[in-house]
Amino acid sequence: MLVHSDLMHGFKIQFSNRIDYLKLQMIELNKFERELWMPAFNYDFCKGGDYSIVNSRSQVGILSEHFRINNAFWRTNTPIFSISGNGEEPKLAENEIIDPFGKESSFEYLYINNGALMHYGSTFSSSTILHYIERISGNLVYRYDKIFIGNVLTNDNLLNKKIVTYHVRPLNHYFEYNWVKLEKELIENDILFEFQEDSTRILVCNIRKLVDFWIEKLNVDSLYFLDEKTKKWVEPMLDKLGRKFLISDFE
Repeated sequence: MLVHSDLMHGFKIQFSNRIDYLKLQMIELNKFERELWMPAFNYDFCKGGDYSIVNSRSQVGILSEHFRINNAFWRTNTPIFSISGNGEEPKLAENEIIDPFGKESSFEYLYINNGALMHYGSTFSSSTILHYIERISGNLVYRYDKIFIGNVLTNDNLLNKKIVTYHVRPLNHYFEYNWVKLEKELIENDILFEFQEDSTRILVCNIRKLVDFWIEKLNVDSLYFLDEKTKKWVEPMLDKLGRKFLISDFE
């Protein structure tokens, strides 16, 4: 189960100090009796820095960093969008060129192995798996690929050059997804399930059902994910270009 977390809206737990609080939060998550994965994203690679599987901190929340250091058995070798987890380590590609949202990615592994997605207090808009769905849809027209080059320091202290290619949003343009609509439609179709009590809010779904539902929507409308303000400039520009966006259109 891939867990995105925001403890402001997780379970309310009495605690005496920060470390105990994080440990108690992990006890609650382990009650779901699933192998846990958490994003351990670190964006330094995008800025010319190297990625160390052991030492690069998770930059997406205190629980994900606590989990990476204290509970995880492994961390993927994917720069920028690494994931740490317990249980069996996924077998991912060891290619020099990495697409963090493509085939043989962590997200592909979750889809094939019938994984689950949980938002433990976090907003649905942090669902990074959306970018995997964009990629595999074969109909991604409103983002463009950008290349990042750097080094990955492995668990064995080996330094490997890696090239990361992933689709970025258009530079210097308003660009947002219609997360309210996306969440609402998933709940209405019994794909996304919500638990809410006071300030606690948890969302859970089956990844395969989520992916299949969104792929079907994208096959009908390639701009399905976008909000109306974004569509107002994206659609005319695509019509004018007669093709998908390229990096040269914006950078």
